[in-house]
Amino acid sequence: MLDTEFFPEPNPRKRKFKEYEFDNDSVENFLKEEIVRPTWDHNREESLYASCVKTEKWADMHPDQREDFCKCGRIALQNINRKYGKGMDIAAYHFSGLKRSVVNKGYYWDPGF
Repeated sequence: MLDTEFFPEPNPRKRKFKEYEFDNDSVENFLKEEIVRPTWDHNREESLYASCVKTEKWADMHPDQREDFCKCGRIALQNINRKYGKGMDIAAYHFSGLKRSVVNKGYYWDPGF
């Protein structure tokens, strides 16, 4: 018999997800806020969805929204580079783990210039 003090029973409750309404502008504003005041480790090599569900704002996002969120994030990062980069890939500079994740998966990192 296992001691329940060291091995507690698993919680049978399922996690409740929400369907978020987001567009390129809302994700772009969130990423600009992340540049100024980060809420996750930008050096950790993981996707944008995996990083953002750890934040308070997007914590309950349904996994079915993962692909759309990442597409909006990619466009938002390109828009940030076009507006503020002045020829420099500031998205890759500030979100280095995200860039490594994209490149390691075999995708092309498009800075949007």
